[in-house]
Amino acid sequence: MTSVDQIVQVNGKKENIKSGISIREFLQKKGINPNTVACELNMKIIRRNFLGDTILSEGDELEIIQMIGGG
Repeated sequence: MTSVDQIVQVNGKKENIKSGISIREFLQKKGINPNTVACELNMKIIRRNFLGDTILSEGDELEIIQMIGGG
C-alpha cells in the first residue's frame, strides 16, 4: 500500500500527513509526549489509551491541549 499525503487541521492549522498515521505517531513525530497532552478529534475527546489505535483521516480536525503544571 502506498503512503499518500492527506490534509488534516491541527489546532486550527492545516498540515500534510501520511495516510494511516495514528494520533500517537503524529504526536511522536512532532516531539510531543502523548502522556502530557489531551487530544480532541472532530470534537470528541480521545482517551490516551486509544491514541495508538485512532488513525487520522483526510479532513480530520485535531486539537492538542498541552498540560501545564504550576503552583
